[in-house]
Amino acid sequence: MMIPPLYRIVGNAVFTTMTLGCISITLAAQTQQTSPPGGAPLQWMAVSIHQMDPAHENNASASDQANGLSEKGAPLASLISQAYNFGIMPMRDDEVEGLPGWAKSARYDVEARVAPEDVPAYKKLSDLSTADTITAFKTRTYTGQMLMEQQLLIERFHLKMHWTTGERNVYMLTEAKGGAKVKTTESDPNHGTLSFSSGKINGKAVPIVFFASILEMPADRKIVDKTGLTGSYDMDLHFSSSNLGATSNTDSNDPDLFTALQEQLGLKLQPAKMTIPILVVDHIDPPSDN
Repeated sequence: MMIPPLYRIVGNAVFTTMTLGCISITLAAQTQQTSPPGGAPLQWMAVSIHQMDPAHENNASASDQANGLSEKGAPLASLISQAYNFGIMPMRDDEVEGLPGWAKSARYDVEARVAPEDVPAYKKLSDLSTADTITAFKTRTYTGQMLMEQQLLIERFHLKMHWTTGERNVYMLTEAKGGAKVKTTESDPNHGTLSFSSGKINGKAVPIVFFASILEMPADRKIVDKTGLTGSYDMDLHFSSSNLGATSNTDSNDPDLFTALQEQLGLKLQPAKMTIPILVVDHIDPPSDN
């Protein structure tokens, strides 16, 4: 898939559902690897990139293909995030520097395909397990699929970038007083799900690190998991969305996000300043002709 495994965000949609695949309770330590997670990157056989007509931006979509990727109306910032971000959610604006104005607003239709004989190998790249995904993100190791997406950006957008660090306002996700109330899953830990809509987050067999990532949407800030919880959990969180940038139910009696986390899940968001990785765009052009 084009976006780092496990999630899809289309346009300004508020709802997303992800399949978590195979989940490992214990995060693996960094090891020497002879090839990227999922396998070595493949060459694209064919790539088509066109700027989307602004009149059609509400028709944005994304779908997984057995032989490649298909994006309709994808913001360039999202394409960069998909190729370089070590997390399941898109990189926030304060995690990327140097992106020119046109690149922040332009949306693209992207179709990329591998050769027929490479389809089985591509499936392994795009179906990376949750355990391997967590390990890759934890060790900041590009997967084979991410390397393919990076090559697309380098060849067609002439992208040049580097990593640096910067201090940012974040929230640390910790256990609240009295301890976490999340329930160890009784579902198949190999097939978890996680969904978010305005004022609701539901999950089954979800690692806390993924839950922390999706919380960035309603919290509107980078969230760093400091709970120490390494299992897979079921959770049902409902909160008032009156202070969110989405359509909300003004008649809701639900508490705000911070209160709901403590009362319902025994978790707490603590504001902090932390040094985090920052992606710096050194150069980028509109895509070359197809």
